[in-house]
Amino acid sequence: MGKLLILAKYIFLIYSIDITELRKHVHVTHAVKGHKVSCKFWLEPFVELDENKKGNFTEIELREIQRLIEENKTILLAQLEDFYKGILIKALRL
Repeated sequence: MGKLLILAKYIFLIYSIDITELRKHVHVTHAVKGHKVSCKFWLEPFVELDENKKGNFTEIELREIQRLIEENKTILLAQLEDFYKGILIKALRL
């Protein structure tokens, strides 16, 4: 697992097993009352929620996450590229 970015209350990350997937994406987690909820967003060809993996986030939270991804897509893609190349990444906190 590689933490890519920490924004607001969310952690954007990737799992090493995901390298084989053709479309780039991120998983987003957030701790709620002692347990984590997570969702998955595709980054290409455009930012899109994976409807099969939207977790227990509210629609408002999912819209906020999508907005954060769209605003920081360049950073996320750069972090992903380093991760795919095997370069050790450190989560950016913005």
